Amino acid sequence: MVKVNEKLHSRPSYKVIFNDRENHFPRQLMKDIRGRLESIYSESRGYSEYKGKNQWAFYLVQNYDKKTKLFLERELLLNQHTYALVVVNTRVTKDMLDYLSLPVQGIVSLSFLSSRCGLVIDSLTQNGIFLEPELHWELSFELSEKKSFHTPIKQFILNKEKITADLSPRDQQVLQLLLEGYNNAQIADKMHFARSTISTIISSLLKKMKANDRTDCTVKAIRNGWVDCQR
Repeated sequence: MVKVNEKLHSRPSYKVIFNDRENHFPRQLMKDIRGRLESIYSESRGYSEYKGKNQWAFYLVQNYDKKTKLFLERELLLNQHTYALVVVNTRVTKDMLDYLSLPVQGIVSLSFLSSRCGLVIDSLTQNGIFLEPELHWELSFELSEKKSFHTPIKQFILNKEKITADLSPRDQQVLQLLLEGYNNAQIADKMHFARSTISTIISSLLKKMKANDRTDCTVKAIRNGWVDCQR
């Protein structure tokens, strides 16, 4: 169940809320979060860039349950200009992916947030989303499990008709190969390009998709509904 006690920290351009009834958020972590946000918002471009969402809410949950989801749904409906991050007090598990059906910006364990606070906050401000790496592949396979528990996926197929981003044919070809798990050298061999050229294409692709890395790129493609499963 979600923690309902709120700790509110305000600055002229943003607010931070910690929903944490049992005080499991370490004081140092709250200090680190506020410090990182203050650094971002104090930059000359900070406020104008992020003012569309000027409130940050960190919801501490123990696990996944329907009451927690309903609580979050009501909270986020009332606070639509909020960066909302679900923070799990234990290990993240696959069933927590259901929280992504809500307008949240990510799911992360308390231990991961404590150790990589700067990475998480920077990703949220730059890309609007952060998902703990352990959940990346869980999300990828969630699509297959909803269709069939017993039949394994042979291949993820990029459906070009479903792509909503401005990706060139070459971008799409590289994205398909990333979905198939090929590394840069293998992609270069398959496309008969220099490795440096492939690196440039992938860098451009990540920017177009606002992805942190190759894994995040494939996860976003699946999450956006661009990918079909071949069995």
